Amino acid sequence: MPLRPHTDMLHIPVMTDTPPIKRLAVIYPKAIGDFLFLLPALHSIRKAFPDTHITLVVKSKQAPLAVPQKNVLADEILVLGGRSSWRDVRRRLSEQKADTVVDMAGNDQAGLILTWRGGRRIRPRLRDGKGLCALYSPFAETFPRLPAGRHRVEELLCFAEHLGATERVYSFRMKLPDQAVEESEKVIAAHDLHSGTVIALNLGASRDTKRWPAEHFRELARLLVAAGHRVVLMGARAFKADGHYDRGVIERFIQDGVVNHETCINLVTNHDLPPGLQLQRDAHFLRYSNVPRVTVGNDTGPMHMAGSIGDDARNKTVSLFGPTNWGRYAPYDASRRFPDTPRGDWNHVLSFNPGCGPVHFQEACRCYRRGCAHKTCMVTLTPESVFEAVTAMITAS
Repeated sequence: MPLRPHTDMLHIPVMTDTPPIKRLAVIYPKAIGDFLFLLPALHSIRKAFPDTHITLVVKSKQAPLAVPQKNVLADEILVLGGRSSWRDVRRRLSEQKADTVVDMAGNDQAGLILTWRGGRRIRPRLRDGKGLCALYSPFAETFPRLPAGRHRVEELLCFAEHLGATERVYSFRMKLPDQAVEESEKVIAAHDLHSGTVIALNLGASRDTKRWPAEHFRELARLLVAAGHRVVLMGARAFKADGHYDRGVIERFIQDGVVNHETCINLVTNHDLPPGLQLQRDAHFLRYSNVPRVTVGNDTGPMHMAGSIGDDARNKTVSLFGPTNWGRYAPYDASRRFPDTPRGDWNHVLSFNPGCGPVHFQEACRCYRRGCAHKTCMVTLTPESVFEAVTAMITAS
């Protein structure tokens, strides 16, 4: 059954009196979770412009999920990072003779790609972007102003609608390599994960301020196992931005005897997979395997893989939020409304604001990027309260 959009959903004007788009470039160099948020807009654009050549520009961290979408949601994928600079990407778009270049990220890297570009250039307004992105292309067209308080998925769909993709496709479907699916099914078979009630715990996040304490995850795992559930511990084995945090936590859990490979299983370091393939495997396991009854984790990419509710999948998740605005960044669930109903039909948000968290529609608290000395918002979410939320979701199934 297709998803029903909100009756108060935001719509913005569609471009009129403009030539047809023949070669479109969508600029979106952001984080892994942000790529999941973009998928409904990409599906909508692809459906609206089946004959248009679409180039998608992403960051290297998004590449494992973005590159497999070549010839599905885009005709070409350009990866920004490593040896490929924003100048290289801009030159490649010039060679392609892209007639419409759209910045959907609204950050500095996307703004630099838009500088001195020929053809139609469209970017978010100054208040809807970050850094100096709007100053790099002051004469570019701008998307209509977006009201505050909308989920990021809805904002991106509004941008797509402005281009002419008026039929919104609420799907987060990703094409994944056959090897990734095989690795996921191999893990499921090796541990017989179709038996018992499996709860997936995603341990990390890209920023320290968003992480639920490791000792809380450890206690939650013990509570779940004691209640007769099986626990799968997940995360990134190699992720330099956070000092390989997930791997370090797993090593401590193994030393403490939390991991026993039967009722508590380690999927962070148990396979010598390349990081990109491991991310793809986890995307299949969390979203399409139908193994985890509930996934618990912080505001991070794997939670959006597991819990973003679309026509392709509906999985139950418990998201742990503190310094960031859950109304904007929690896994997408049309039944959940900010700020009154954090517990949607599929994705429940647990959040504690000690008075220093994001206010109203503010994206995040002041300590989010610079570090926080106390992290009260995350510490105060107790393992017992999360255990109760997981139990309630299982009981309601």
